[in-house]
Amino acid sequence: MQQEFLGDWVNLLSHQRAAHQIITDLFTPQTIMQSETHRKIISWYIRFDLFAGMMSGGKTVLGRDWFSACADFYKRQARDKPNDFGALFEDMFATSRLIATDIALLLASRNTGEKSEEDFTREVQELHTQMEDFNHKLTTRFTDPSCFVKTFPKAPPPHVEDIEHIVDFRDPNFCLSGELFSMNYILIDFWAMQLMFRLQLSTTLSTPDELQEIALKKCKMFEAVEYSGQGPPGAILGFQASLGIACLLLPKEKKFTDWSRHKFALMEQHGYVSRPSFYLINLPNDTHSYIYPASLRKRMSDLWGVDVTNWWLPNDEDYPPVIRALRDFINFRAESAAKEPDAKDADVRDMAGIFKTMSLERDMPDHVTDMMQGDGGWFEGDMYESSPDQHYS
Repeated sequence: MQQEFLGDWVNLLSHQRAAHQIITDLFTPQTIMQSETHRKIISWYIRFDLFAGMMSGGKTVLGRDWFSACADFYKRQARDKPNDFGALFEDMFATSRLIATDIALLLASRNTGEKSEEDFTREVQELHTQMEDFNHKLTTRFTDPSCFVKTFPKAPPPHVEDIEHIVDFRDPNFCLSGELFSMNYILIDFWAMQLMFRLQLSTTLSTPDELQEIALKKCKMFEAVEYSGQGPPGAILGFQASLGIACLLLPKEKKFTDWSRHKFALMEQHGYVSRPSFYLINLPNDTHSYIYPASLRKRMSDLWGVDVTNWWLPNDEDYPPVIRALRDFINFRAESAAKEPDAKDADVRDMAGIFKTMSLERDMPDHVTDMMQGDGGWFEGDMYESSPDQHYS
């Protein structure tokens, strides 16, 4: 995961390819689910396979049977352990990943012309129904008011807040608390999947206002988690992948731009508190850094009309020296990789799969349409399983 957290996406693909070779040589979709360690390994790999497929606009490397085997296993586990929240959340994550896989495969089939227009339209509607059913399951599973965060001890008092809040993160019936906290990651990943599905597959499924409503809901969850004081250290880093698409769909007004810039900066400043389950580059004081790639900063500069190619905030405000040094290192590696790029590596680097496959019609906001018509792309495509390792109480 080190390359992802450093924004070094192209070099991460060489690790993904090597992992694929090892996994498929040693296991089948069924045998890899036979031990906890192997299940963690395949969950890790699936995350990056979906990421690379969506980023490049191509298929996943693993066949659908691997994703289906994971979903089937966790569904049985949830059925056998009805009172185990960990089993329930694993089931929901696996179901979400399988839906994401079907979206990736459908997008790839459109790009290669493998399906007729009639078959493509039918499968879009089937996926839409499947997602609506899953959305109902997510939104009705926990409804008791006692399940939600009621206080936000890390929030600044309203009268001294520097940045105007764009959402009501203090909603007492929104962010799940305690042993249900992991559900917040499932929800925000699903909302990101909704946005990508509706943008890429069928703009007739949503109006611009509906897309903006989902984007604001994602921003609301970001702040609710940020200020709740709950969850593992660095809890907001689980939202790093889906923050970008939410900010893309926010109104093009200064208060929304300022909010977005501060959140992107916060994400890079925040870092990861050390956790053994992550293989990250060690930084001072046992923290780890997450760095957004240069292509994202360029795209957001074009969107906002403000130059954030160097840093998110004006005059390099709160720009940590360690991030400067790491960016220089990643830029050097990216320049070396760009000399003879593999076709898929280049598509991932330019985020081609996001922009080249999106077909935004006249109902989309002008600033979104303009962004989509550029060369390449910008958005970190691992929106489908952006959460960190699940921590169950």
